[in-house]
Amino acid sequence: MSTRKLATTAGWLVAVTACSVASVTTWLLVTSPTAVALAVQGGDSQPLARLALHALYQAIGFLTRYL
Repeated sequence: MSTRKLATTAGWLVAVTACSVASVTTWLLVTSPTAVALAVQGGDSQPLARLALHALYQAIGFLTRYL
């Protein structure tokens, strides 16, 4: 594998990850703004990460049932 292909693959991986994180964060801000505000105010990222992973799990479950 050439360096160019490796760099392109890494770039796409970073872009997809960034879009996923942005989408989940936006979804959490819309669906549970109180939990997000409390997590940000308290400085504790564990509840926010738990909510994000749960939302991502539900989205993947929905997509697998849809297909």
